[in-house]
Amino acid sequence: MSAAVNYNLTREKIQTISSKETKNLVSSRELDHYQLVDVRQPGEYAKGHLPGALLIPLSDLAARADELDEHKQTIVYCRSGVRSKTASQILMRLGVSEVFNMEGGITSYEGQQVEGNVEAGLEFFVGSDFDSAYEMAFAMEAGLKNFYLALSDGAEMDEERRTLIKLAKLEDGHMTRLINKFGTVSFNPETTITEGGVDVEQMLIYFGDQLDSRERILQMAMKLEAQAYDLYSRLAREHQGEDTESFYQLMAVDEHKHLVIVSKELDNLL
Repeated sequence: MSAAVNYNLTREKIQTISSKETKNLVSSRELDHYQLVDVRQPGEYAKGHLPGALLIPLSDLAARADELDEHKQTIVYCRSGVRSKTASQILMRLGVSEVFNMEGGITSYEGQQVEGNVEAGLEFFVGSDFDSAYEMAFAMEAGLKNFYLALSDGAEMDEERRTLIKLAKLEDGHMTRLINKFGTVSFNPETTITEGGVDVEQMLIYFGDQLDSRERILQMAMKLEAQAYDLYSRLAREHQGEDTESFYQLMAVDEHKHLVIVSKELDNLL
């Protein structure tokens, strides 16, 4: 794709997608078929963005368009849909064929959002006490499992306890799949870092008195899975072309599957 854009000639009809349709797509298993592009400013992105979205501010879009996969459906969004309309025009002029402007922007989006800047959580994979990205990722899975089990110990209702144990088993199953694929890994079984790079003690303080129903437990789980999916998506982009890229992509796909499972569980409840 060329970075040269004639802004006076961007008169092609822009395809649109509603925020509801975008939510349904993000909640589906069609992860390989689309990409999300956030064209707001870094400060806006940090306050809340769609899981897995690539941040490219509108002013940088022409210069960074090569970071996009031309073969995927590209959904562009901003705060209200104005900047993303211009961004869609730019991408169309650059030869991206399937571009969709999300109508209403993120303010109309009712799906799961995640917080943090583009570097959030990456520090746990750089200069840490872990020997490999796999070891760090595995420890995060174990940390989230421990978090769910710690919550289940304090749950007052059997229904909430069963839900938390089920969520812990979901992480246990992921750990087993990782072992089967990559082999056994040494780690501290009492690790306190969970998926997304959050400390268990901090999470217990933050969520502990809010989880008084199965619905709230599942909403929390969705937030954590979305945060983890977003982290691994950013890591895959950060390490593009390196040996670890495929591992981070695999982790992103798995976390997206977890997000879909928890989302469907919540939908069935509601």
